[in-house]
Amino acid sequence: MGIRGLMGLCLERQAWCADNVDLVSVARNNPIELLIDFYSFEHFLLKKLWQSLATVYKNPFLKLCGGEYAALDAYVTKLIKDMQSLNIHLVFYIDGAKGSSTLQTQQKLETWKSRHLQDLHRLSDLISVCHGQKDINQLKPDDSVRPVLLEIQFLKSLQECQCEVFQCAAGEADYRIARDLISRPKAFAVVSNDSDFCIMKDARFIPYELFDKGGNLGLGTPSLLTHRPQCLSVGVINSHKVADMLQLPTHQHLIELSIVVGNDFTGHYMRPLHRNLHIDSRKLDSVAQWVLHTYMVENNPLISSEMQHCPGFREAVHMSRHFYELTMPVSSEVTIKGPLSHFIKVAVEQGRIPANVMAINNNFYWHRMIMEDNTPGHPCVEEALIPLRSIIYRIVLPRNENQVTEWGRTQGNQIDTVSVYSVADRYILTADFIQPQKIFQNLKFFHRVITHMDRDIQNNFFERYGKKTGFVCYILRYMLVLNTGSNLHIRPGEFLSLLATAFGYAYKKDDFYMSLAIRPSVRCVTLGNWFQDVYRYAYSYLGTLMYICHEFPGPREIFSGSRWTAYFMCHIQHSVSQLSQDNLREIRQERYHIINDKKHISQCIAEGIMELNLR
Repeated sequence: MGIRGLMGLCLERQAWCADNVDLVSVARNNPIELLIDFYSFEHFLLKKLWQSLATVYKNPFLKLCGGEYAALDAYVTKLIKDMQSLNIHLVFYIDGAKGSSTLQTQQKLETWKSRHLQDLHRLSDLISVCHGQKDINQLKPDDSVRPVLLEIQFLKSLQECQCEVFQCAAGEADYRIARDLISRPKAFAVVSNDSDFCIMKDARFIPYELFDKGGNLGLGTPSLLTHRPQCLSVGVINSHKVADMLQLPTHQHLIELSIVVGNDFTGHYMRPLHRNLHIDSRKLDSVAQWVLHTYMVENNPLISSEMQHCPGFREAVHMSRHFYELTMPVSSEVTIKGPLSHFIKVAVEQGRIPANVMAINNNFYWHRMIMEDNTPGHPCVEEALIPLRSIIYRIVLPRNENQVTEWGRTQGNQIDTVSVYSVADRYILTADFIQPQKIFQNLKFFHRVITHMDRDIQNNFFERYGKKTGFVCYILRYMLVLNTGSNLHIRPGEFLSLLATAFGYAYKKDDFYMSLAIRPSVRCVTLGNWFQDVYRYAYSYLGTLMYICHEFPGPREIFSGSRWTAYFMCHIQHSVSQLSQDNLREIRQERYHIINDKKHISQCIAEGIMELNLR
C-alpha cells in the first residue's frame, strides 16, 4: 500500500533520495539488523525461487503444480544463514489478518474486495494454461497463486534459523517496524515494498528494486541456492531526502502531501475531491507545489468544509499525522471481549497460533485464495470446509457468540459473504481451556474433530502408526470422506497418487520430478491444493490450538507439486507428451513401489469408504 506513484518516482530519482550502501562493509565490525515486512519478502523471494527453478530444471510449469517446499526451505535457509555469517540479521514482522481489527476492516474492505477480484483474474489466466488454452510464456512473472502451505514452511524455515519473528494481533505491521527502527540499537533499515516508509519520520527504507543491486546474492539466477556475497549493495531511501527531492522544506509538508494524494487513511476521502481541487495526484511535483502553497490541508476551504462535515475524514487526517510522525497512542486495535480474546491476542503476538484466529475471534474470516477449478458451479475447497471451520469457530469464539461473517469466492459468485455458525457442542473446549502439557488428551481431541464427518471410523491413527504418520493418515482420510460421493468425487487411483505423494519424501528426491516439464491438468492442481488446504486446517488451526503441531510433519516432508503432478498425470494418461517412455516407466514404478510399501496403511485409511485394487 502507501502513496500511489511515490515509489516509482523515488526509483526514477534514486540519485536524489537514496544512498548507495554496502551492507557487508557496514556490518563487518558491528552487527546490523534489517527489519523485514514478512509477506512482501515472502512474495519477493518466492518469485526469485520460481525463476531459479524454472531455469535450472527447464520447467516453466513448476509454479502451477502446487509448491516445492523442500526447495523453498533450502533456498531460504541458505540465504539467512549466509546473512547471519556476515553479521546481517533479518528480523521479520507479520501483519495481523484481515478482519482482526474492526477499524481496519471499515477502512480497507473495499480495497480487499478489489484485490480479490484481481486475484481471481490471475487465477483464470493460470487455469487457462492448465486447460491448454493459453501458453505459459504468455503469463507475467507475477502471475501465480501463492502455494497453500507457503507461510507454514516459510515460518518453519525462519524458526530453524533462529530468526526473530514478530506477529501483530491486528492491523498492519508497518507502524511497529518504523518504531522498532528507532528503538532497536542494531536496526539499520527497513526492507519492504510499502511507500509509507518513504514518508515515516527518520525512516531508512530499502525497496526490493534496490536490494542487492549488484546481484551478488544470485537471486533468480540459474542456481538452486543463493550465494554468499562478498559485498551487498543496496539503495537506502531516506524520508528527509524524499522531502528534498520534492522541494518540501519540512517533514510535516511531506505528511500533508501524503494526505492530499491519498494514503491508506485518506485515500477514499481525497480521491473524489481531486477534480474540484484541480489536483492531478499522478503528478507528485505539482502536488508538492500545492502543499508548499497551502501547507496544512485544513487551510484549503474545500477540504476544511469536508472535514467539518465528515468526522471520518477528519479522523483520517489526524490519524495520518500521528502515523507518519510515529506518535500514535500505544493502544491495541484488537477488540478484547473477555479472557478468551486476551488469551488469543497474546498467543498470536507470541507466534503460537496464526493471526487468522484473532480475526475469527472478531467474527470475521476471509477465504484463502486457492488455485482450483473455477468453473461456475464447481465446488470450492473453502466452501467445502465450512463444517470443519464451524468446529474451529466453537474453539475460538466466546460461549455467548456463535457466528462468523465469511468473505470469498463461492460456487455461484466471484465474491460473496455468508454467515457461518459454530457447532452447538458444549463439550468442545475453547482455546483458553486447552492445556499444553496434556498432549495425549489433545491428540484425542484432534482425532474427535478431524473425524467429525466420519463417526463410524474404527481406527485411531495416532495409536496405530504414531504421531507423524498418523497425522498424514488423518489428512488422507479426511480427503476421502470429503470427496467420496460429493464435491470432487475422488477416484481410487487419484487417492493412491495422493498417498504416494504424501509418503514419497523418503524415496526419490524432488530434483528428478522438478526436471519433468509436465503441464498439470485442472483436475490435478485442484486435487493437490484441496489436499494441502485440509493439511493447512489440521496443522495451522487444530495443531497450534491444541499444542501438537510440533508432532506433525512439515510441508517439505509431505508435498512436492512436481512429484504429485508426475504421479497423477502418469497414472491417468497412457502417455504424457512431454515425457520419454523411460521417464514414464520410472515414475510409475516409483509410484507403485510406494503404494506397495504402504499397502496396509492405504487399506486402513480407505476402510469403509473405498475399495482399493492394490494388486
